[in-house]
Formats: sequence, structure tokens, C-alpha cells
Amino acid sequence: MTEIILMYTFLVALTAIILNIISNVATRLLTDVGRARRIRAEVRAFRKELRQAMLAKDKAKEEKLRKKEKQMMKLEMKVSTERMKPMLLFWIPFIIIYYLLASFIGGYNTIVAISPMPLPIIGTEIGLIWWYLISSLAFSAIITKLLGTSLD
Repeated sequence: MTEIILMYTFLVALTAIILNIISNVATRLLTDVGRARRIRAEVRAFRKELRQAMLAKDKAKEEKLRKKEKQMMKLEMKVSTERMKPMLLFWIPFIIIYYLLASFIGGYNTIVAISPMPLPIIGTEIGLIWWYLISSLAFSAIITKLLGTSLD
């Protein structure tokens, strides 16, 4: 039984890694990551300047910046929308893969990993949904950095 659980542990983690890679490659191909980074930096600098003007109680500067605020929000919305394209494109295929994975291992309640210490909410026996979520989150930041799709 332990060997099967170990196999499921690696299978689910590998699936999460592969789907993360596919998603990040699609983001790289379908969006202008460099442009998104520039816009994000510009918006961040704008917000910092606005916050400083508010803290300094510089009403003239704050008023000037408030006029530019709508434009900054539009830019930020454009970047968010552009980054959503790959997710929308792969949403249904990823769900199908997840359902196939669940049916292969025997359902969503199948234990696919065992934690050496109890985890809050989850316990020691980790089911498919939790293990996929943990695996996906654990590798997502690494893959995003490696493929250069992070905005930071």
C-alpha cells in the first residue's frame, strides 16, 4: 500500500509541475512579459509617489497625481487582462487532465501523500486535492522564475 501511495505522490506532483510549465510557457508566448514588468514598475512607482504626497500632505502634488490615477488603473487592468489569456485558454484542458488523474488514482478522496507530522486542516493523510494544491504552489514560484514569467 505504501508503494502505491508513494507512486501517487510523485504522479500528482509531476502532473502539477508539468501543468505549471505548460502554463508558464503559454504565458511567455502569448504575453509581452517585458511590457507587463515595465507597466507594473511604473504603477508601483506611481502609487509610492502618491502615498508620499498624501503622507507629506502635499495637496497640489496629490491632486496632480490623482488626475493620473485613472490612467494607471487602465494600464494595470490591461496587464491583468493580458496575463489572463493563457489561463483562460488552458482552463478546460487542465480541468480535464485533473479529472483524468483523479479517475486514474481512484477518486478525489484517495490518499496520495502522507505527512510525517499533522498539517493544520489536512492531517497526516493528504488527499488528491490538497496534495495537488501543495505541489502546484510549491513549484509554481520556482518555475515562474526559471521561465522568466514573473512580474517582479
